[in-house]
Amino acid sequence: MSKKYLFILTSLAIFNCACESNKSNEKNGNFTYELEIIDSLTIDYLGNLELLAIQAEKDLFLFSEDNQLMIFNKAGEKVSVFDKPQDAPDAFGQFVLGATFSNDKIGVLGISKFNIYDMDFYLEKSFKKPYPHKGMIYSGFDHLHAGKKAGKPTFVAFTGGPQVDARSNMFQYYQEYNTLDLIDSEQESFSPIIPFHPNSRYAKGTEAFDFIKPHFQVQDHIVYFTHQNDSLFYQFDLDNHAEFKSEKIPFDKFILNRGYEIGGQQDYETPVDRSGEITHLFQVEDRHVLTYRSGLKLNELPGNEVSSEERREMISKLDPEKLIVREGDGSYSQPSIITKRYRISRVDSKGRIWAHQNVHEMEFEPDQITVYELKLVRKSSK
Repeated sequence: MSKKYLFILTSLAIFNCACESNKSNEKNGNFTYELEIIDSLTIDYLGNLELLAIQAEKDLFLFSEDNQLMIFNKAGEKVSVFDKPQDAPDAFGQFVLGATFSNDKIGVLGISKFNIYDMDFYLEKSFKKPYPHKGMIYSGFDHLHAGKKAGKPTFVAFTGGPQVDARSNMFQYYQEYNTLDLIDSEQESFSPIIPFHPNSRYAKGTEAFDFIKPHFQVQDHIVYFTHQNDSLFYQFDLDNHAEFKSEKIPFDKFILNRGYEIGGQQDYETPVDRSGEITHLFQVEDRHVLTYRSGLKLNELPGNEVSSEERREMISKLDPEKLIVREGDGSYSQPSIITKRYRISRVDSKGRIWAHQNVHEMEFEPDQITVYELKLVRKSSK
């Protein structure tokens, strides 16, 4: 996997206890969506580039590798590059927690500060995050978006965890939780936003969960988001916080593992079901594309008699990544399986879907970076 993870905690949480599945409901329409490759971006580069953002109007693509940033055009030519030591005065630090284009500027979120560059990576503004980093360090993910609040440009970010003094096994943690942060570049400020919705299972505070991670998209002043291991879709209005909506996503199957006891700690030794997982949320015009894995019951999982590599391959076949689309009117498609030829990475403001070529599915190691342009194609169910 080319996305980079560094865990402040030593283990990735595997949520514990009994599970439930969500059955298909009546909101699913009699149609599916497929993804078709219609174009590609090819870059003559030996390395492991991660696509961070697209400036759709000028067809410019922002990539990262380690703490280096590069912009390429549609012809695969390098336009500009940022390659300085992490402690340089105009650097963002060791990790890119998120990056995005905003008009002709580039916003880059580091662990401890937020930088704004021009298109040649000359630093225009830098200010520090007012609170220390908490939770995980996620690098290379879609965790920074441009938006608007009261008509003014702003940024919405996931910084790795909530700005809460309490630990995740404490009731206070769920009462004070914030999902995202609002970054005001004019005021040079960070503000925690979006508590748990009352309908969220996390809001009850009766069970503890570690590593609650959102997937989100921003359109002007509306934030659309999900939680990785939950089955609700949310809409939050930055201009009117009372407009906070939730709805259940009609997955074909989605295993919800329970948390652990408040005041206790996660049991990482006892085998449990493989939890359902939302892997991406993207906005394509007025539709929302969700990719997910349903999860597997404990008795469906391969045993310890197989190697780790065989186990991963078997799980990938038993629990493939699927796609479900939410239409603008709130209806949902039937789910469909996504090919393993690529992994979806970003969607730009023109609604174009971009996906990295999956080199693990190829018979030979390519000497170029290929990113496919995809489009959604609606199909009537048979």
